Amino acid sequence: MPEETNNESFMLNRKIEELARALEDTKKILQNTEDFYTEKLETLNDVVFSVDLQGRFTYINSAIEHITGYKVQEVLNTPFMQYVYPDDLPGLLTEIKLTLEGEHKPHMFRILKKNCEIVYVHTTSRAIVRGNEVVGINGIMVDIFQLKKVEKDLKQERDRAQKYLDVVRVIILVIDRDHNVSLINKKGCEIIGYTESEIIGYNWFDTCLPEREKNDAKANYSDILGGKRSVPEYFESSLIKKNGEESIFAWNNILLKDDVGTVEGILMSGEDITHRKKLECALLEAKALAENANRTKSEFLANITHEFRTPLNCIIGYSDVMIDELSDSLNQYHSKYLSNISISANKLLELVNSVLEMSRIEAGTGTIKCSEFYVPTSVRCICSNLMAVATRKNISLSMEFGMNVDHICADKPKFEQILYNLLNNAIKFTPAGGSVKISANVLHDNELGVSVKDTGIGIDKADLQKLFKPFCQIDASLERKFGGTGLGLFIVMKFVEMHNGKIWVESEEGKGSIFSFSIPLTQPTQPKRSVLSERTCN
Repeated sequence: MPEETNNESFMLNRKIEELARALEDTKKILQNTEDFYTEKLETLNDVVFSVDLQGRFTYINSAIEHITGYKVQEVLNTPFMQYVYPDDLPGLLTEIKLTLEGEHKPHMFRILKKNCEIVYVHTTSRAIVRGNEVVGINGIMVDIFQLKKVEKDLKQERDRAQKYLDVVRVIILVIDRDHNVSLINKKGCEIIGYTESEIIGYNWFDTCLPEREKNDAKANYSDILGGKRSVPEYFESSLIKKNGEESIFAWNNILLKDDVGTVEGILMSGEDITHRKKLECALLEAKALAENANRTKSEFLANITHEFRTPLNCIIGYSDVMIDELSDSLNQYHSKYLSNISISANKLLELVNSVLEMSRIEAGTGTIKCSEFYVPTSVRCICSNLMAVATRKNISLSMEFGMNVDHICADKPKFEQILYNLLNNAIKFTPAGGSVKISANVLHDNELGVSVKDTGIGIDKADLQKLFKPFCQIDASLERKFGGTGLGLFIVMKFVEMHNGKIWVESEEGKGSIFSFSIPLTQPTQPKRSVLSERTCN
């Protein structure tokens, strides 16, 4: 009996020892596990915490010091509410209540650091349930200071961009892939008459385009989104405002793409050009009326001047015959009368020819017919025709030719008309005893350059712009000293331009003038028509 008792006692002790060793091993495993997780928790940058039902911290890792400046020992067993920014506490308590009721809800609020600075944090928490009873909360808290800073910067940029959009006086809008308006500025809303809530999210084409343009606009937009056609940088289209008014807008556009290049929509800026379009139409109509009136005037002048030439030629011809054949039988008064008739008729014929030439130029019917001729011969011929006029005023008329001046291919009658008008003007505006000189040289760019220099009255700089305008004279008064129609220089300029040349003048009041022009030595085979254009002379 004692032996059996000893055996049972031995077996019991052995089992107790085995259980003790197993328990010790379990404690080591648990300790190792605790050390492992503690080590991991302590290396986290985010705060891991536990709070009991009284709101006191029962666990918190060392990351709390990095965020708040408080050590772990200072936080444990203290209420979490003392660290929450007062304005955020009511909302946080409401969210914690939802968490205790089983709702998994993230919280974002501000906390007070140890140095009284304010920092934003974000927490995610769950209720601790033991048995069927909630005993506290476990959670993770993250410092989102940098995130809030970025959010603040983005908001400032967005607000600044919105101010830029609102200050411009045009429509700025974005249309997304579904044809809906995703952005519009305040001025855009004012222009089209819709509030932002009435237009954002609505189909742009169905809302603001006239029926006749909707289908084509939608199809074109779909082609742009699908890459079948490029977005037009500029186009004009009609737009229906909320009040039903239809206006014309000019649009500038650019595609909006995401980071991988997918088209997200189109950014458009639109300006109301209805008034401008009406003005353009009015101007076009006025231009057409003016051109028609000008054409009618030119045709009338051409017809009437042509009718004048026949009787004038008769008057000139018969008066010259009478002067030649009856000069011996006429007294001095009759001879003077006939001479005045001839001189006046010639002046009138010159006027008629000038008006006829101007009407041809304005009608665009004048052409040049080029032929080759010797330049010095033409210059001498014109000087010879005007020598008598220069002699009566005791004006010295001279010529100068460069060594290379030879033949030129140009319209000879028009070339000589240019010379005649320039020389005649120079003699007319040069006082008795003065001089007029015509010079011709071949320029380095294969052009003939001709200058007519006089010692006449000169021209004020303010009056230079009037010189080449038709029917325009420096002295337009009825008592002006020098006669003329004001067509001579206009015709000269047009004849020079018809030869692809240019004309300019240098003058100073009281010191004479130099009129110069240059034309190519050869002309294109295609006849050059006169073209009316505004021109600034050098």
